[in-house]
Amino acid sequence: MNLERILTDHMRLLEFITNRSPSLRLGSSNSEVFEPLDRATYIEAFFDLVFVFCLHGVVSIITNVESGEADWYSYYTFCFTFALMLQIWFNSVIFMNRFGTGRVPDIVFLTTNMFLLLVMTQAISTSWENYLIYNICWVLIIINTIVHWSLRFLLIENPSPTIRRDTRMSIITLSIQAALVLLSHLMPSTPAQIVCLVAVLIGFAFWQTGGKDNPEERNHEHLAERCALLMVLTFGETLVTFGDEMFATMDLFIPILYFLLVVGMFLVYLNQIMNLVNLDRLGGGRSYMVLTGWLVFCIANATASFKMSSLSITLMGMSGYVYFSISVMVFLLSMFFFMPFTEYKQPKAKWMVARVIACLLVLLQIPALDLSPTFLIKNTSWSRETIAMVYILMSYSMTVIAVASVYAVLIIDRIAIRRERRNAANAESVDTTEVST
Repeated sequence: MNLERILTDHMRLLEFITNRSPSLRLGSSNSEVFEPLDRATYIEAFFDLVFVFCLHGVVSIITNVESGEADWYSYYTFCFTFALMLQIWFNSVIFMNRFGTGRVPDIVFLTTNMFLLLVMTQAISTSWENYLIYNICWVLIIINTIVHWSLRFLLIENPSPTIRRDTRMSIITLSIQAALVLLSHLMPSTPAQIVCLVAVLIGFAFWQTGGKDNPEERNHEHLAERCALLMVLTFGETLVTFGDEMFATMDLFIPILYFLLVVGMFLVYLNQIMNLVNLDRLGGGRSYMVLTGWLVFCIANATASFKMSSLSITLMGMSGYVYFSISVMVFLLSMFFFMPFTEYKQPKAKWMVARVIACLLVLLQIPALDLSPTFLIKNTSWSRETIAMVYILMSYSMTVIAVASVYAVLIIDRIAIRRERRNAANAESVDTTEVST
């Protein structure tokens, strides 16, 4: 009797959870209604967390080199794998944004992709000795996406002609991509890599087939939240990496300043999406997703460059300090790409000038941190102790200036936003008065 009562209580509890949770509720297969998600579900947040962890594994391609220098092929492998990973995330967001419900089928398929992504990450290397495992996981993810899309199509009552067309084109596009990946196994190494590159490019054609939204189907709130969630998790992973490397050396000053620099970059991005982005301007959302992917790529480069500088690894002759400065500068300049999505038609001159000056100040770290030791040794008669002290003072001062410039961008943005809102409110009040008159 006690066992029967316990089982009954557990069944009631399970029924209560599945009925109350939007991410677990089961739908009726014979009366499926198209209701797009307005918020990201828990399973999507879990998927993004695992995905960012996999991206962290991709960074190790250019940070775990035995020779102490990452060559161009290592960086190409990093970019290729990063693009493929982002493509998998894009396809997931596109599907969930249009047809996702957060119910059991979505949980099953997203969880399957999580496992396959983890296996893919372990198979990555510049020598590609585990390319078979990597490509098999790639093909299985494509098949999983095709099955997921097909099942959702079958559960939709009276699908529109657009949905029928998109489903057909999506299956064709993804099938071609899977066929090319399988075909690469019949070729030598170099042609096989070219075929896989073509497969990645064809995969992006998914946006112009199944990923192309109709105005009545797109869901900007859900799309913007998924993009923001990916950025937040990526910044969090970067800060965790900084924390791991921070105590690898007794010199904590530079790591702490770099930590503050990354926090400032995150606050600039957060201010941009919270106070400037107008969701009505996102259109189909594809450009906004591309911008998010590009920013994630910039952050991943900053993470890799910091680890390379702490390990004294160079990238094609470029030191980690130079690599980090360029990554931060590109990230700040990429904020201009938000212009089509802002509620203000043109950015004020102060916004543009602040970002450009901040980028120049960050760029000044290159001569201070990378070129100054060579210059001091060749052009002065100072002792090594004096040169070391001057170099430390230069590096500290330039890093402080770089951190201050990033936070200055944030402050100037906030001031400009207040002025724009005040001007908009005054203009609205004037228009209201004229209408009433």
